[in-house]
Amino acid sequence: MNMKRMGKNICFLICLVGICGCGDFLEEVSQNEMRPSSADDLQQLLMGEVYSAGHSENVFHLYLDMMTDDVTCVYSKDQMVQQYYKRYWPVYAWQFDMFEQLENSSVQGADTYDHYYRCIKGCNVVLDMLDEVTGSEGQKANVKGQSLAMRGYFYFMLVNLFAKPYNAPGIDIEKVPGVPLIMTSEVSDEYPKRASIAKVYSCIETDLLEALPLLREYGGENSKFKASEMFCYTLLSRLYLYMEKWEEAEKYASMGLAKNSSLFDMANAPYQTWGLAYNPAKNVYGRESDEVIWLGYGNSYEYDFAQSGFTFVPSPELVQLYDFTESNVNNRGDLRLRFYYEYMRDFSSPLMEFKIKYGIRREYTAETNYPIKGMRVAELYLNRAEANMRRYLQNGEERLRVSALTDLNFLRSSRYDTRNVEYKDVDYSGDDLLTFYKEERRRELAFEDHRWFDLRRYGMPEITHVYQGSESEIPATYVLPQGSDRYVLPIPRSVLDKNYNLEANP
Repeated sequence: MNMKRMGKNICFLICLVGICGCGDFLEEVSQNEMRPSSADDLQQLLMGEVYSAGHSENVFHLYLDMMTDDVTCVYSKDQMVQQYYKRYWPVYAWQFDMFEQLENSSVQGADTYDHYYRCIKGCNVVLDMLDEVTGSEGQKANVKGQSLAMRGYFYFMLVNLFAKPYNAPGIDIEKVPGVPLIMTSEVSDEYPKRASIAKVYSCIETDLLEALPLLREYGGENSKFKASEMFCYTLLSRLYLYMEKWEEAEKYASMGLAKNSSLFDMANAPYQTWGLAYNPAKNVYGRESDEVIWLGYGNSYEYDFAQSGFTFVPSPELVQLYDFTESNVNNRGDLRLRFYYEYMRDFSSPLMEFKIKYGIRREYTAETNYPIKGMRVAELYLNRAEANMRRYLQNGEERLRVSALTDLNFLRSSRYDTRNVEYKDVDYSGDDLLTFYKEERRRELAFEDHRWFDLRRYGMPEITHVYQGSESEIPATYVLPQGSDRYVLPIPRSVLDKNYNLEANP
């Protein structure tokens, strides 16, 4: 056996260790020992080592929204509560050693960088071994398409976490470092260097464009826990949006919407009440939601420790963006505030009027590892609206403005209370349209790991966070300046120590 083959088999066996960690709803995962002999075996490897849904460790950047303007920290006198939210102070205050402090506090999912490269390793092993296993052409093509699509996704997340934005002013994307590109499972003694942002984006694009026809032809039966044709359309539209290639972003968003244009209808969805706590019984990421494209990662209790005692909560600025009135039972308005968040009535007011304490939750489920993040059709409407809007702002073409508004209004009509009144279309033009779009995107995609990336491509605006750690402590104000280097996450010290060729972020 030559060294390359030996290296592949070693990597494969290492990857197999994690396969049995999936939840019951990922029934495709075999509990038996497997050997790298068939396309089915490689599919099992993908389910166990590449896809995160259903695993006990499917939370790997819970902290991301805590760095945005969507979250605020509310002081609590409860020492047990303080114990929890102090763990996330390094993230909330944009500390350079945030990963080291998170690790020292045993925060789940702080190994983001290593997590993504472990998943990439799984993709590479599958791709390298496809020619050596049995299986039909369709089976192999489907597995290959999934591996390419997921590798593209992982690199997309990595380069947007640990490198400057693609559209950052004054940078040369051909020279500014992105992240290391590891495109094979072959064992090497070389320490990888960071490829340029341009090179990483090019590899992502190549992987997705190669995966798309394979999944279109052979991945039609893939479950929502797997990469699919719709997965590729969505990620390509997002990729081109970040690259400001508006026509391409519109093209792939439209291709996706031509295949699935369904949206979850909130006005007619069931809603469950338990005592003082309110949660939706069904939601956009539910099993029965036609809006779901990919059930990716996270879980229904993801924010519980971070918001223990309602400490890290949606910011007042975000909450006020929703046109919602709980007391108006005939027309509550924008129902997303009701469906996208957990809230609890507080009857401590002397006037016996209730306040709403907002937490973060997507859908009640008994399966604690059920994913609440991934991809859904709403993003396609938003991506296409932005692509057309940006072109309208460049050339003034009315057709593009109308198209953008049509997508926004159609999305909003599924989110408003229309049981007794019709939804009223909004109508904006010029910069007001762009401002409204950004607010709508923020309302719709809040706490799905979009806001941080959107802020980066919106010019990295200044953010202010206030934090109080104890009763005797004066509240401290932390400011993330506009264009700050902290908009790029630090590469963890443990990673830098293993690779002397890896350039640290400033």
